[in-house]
Formats: sequence, structure tokens, C-alpha cells
Amino acid sequence: MVKKEKMIVLPCDCKCCMFVIEKTIWEDGDISYNITVQDSRYEHNYNTFWGRVKRAVKALFGKPVYFNDVHLEGEEQFIKLVSDMTELTNYN
Repeated sequence: MVKKEKMIVLPCDCKCCMFVIEKTIWEDGDISYNITVQDSRYEHNYNTFWGRVKRAVKALFGKPVYFNDVHLEGEEQFIKLVSDMTELTNYN
């Protein structure tokens, strides 16, 4: 069972996705982190047959396969993210 949960949500500047870090403290004292990039845009055609084949071939040959990224303009948001991550680490 989950004892405590806390999360950081950082939306992309264009609002198409968000970077999410979740910290879970379990009743037995174990701590886990889940880091995701959640996409809200579907016009990329990533889920077509050919899109999947293209990604599979790239992975087969050791090329990077990008599903999504979070774009931040300037340093203010990144500095806040680092501060929030430090706070999350110290969260009990």
C-alpha cells in the first residue's frame, strides 16, 4: 500500500506535453520515482503501421527513437525544476 505520494508537473511551453516526476513512499519504507513525458498531441502519426515500422528499424540499427520531449524557453523554468526536484528528494 502507498503511504505518501508527491509529484512535480512541468508543462511544455507550447502546452503539447508535460514532464512529470512522481515520488511514492510505500508502507514498508521503499521509495520509488516515476519519470514520464506525457504527450497530448496526436497529429504526429506515430501510431500508424509505417510509423511503428520506422521506429522499429531505427531501434534495430541503434538510432535514437524520439517519442516526445519537453521544450523549455530560458533558464527560469529549469532552475525551478531542479529546485522542485531537490525538494521532492527531501520529502518524507
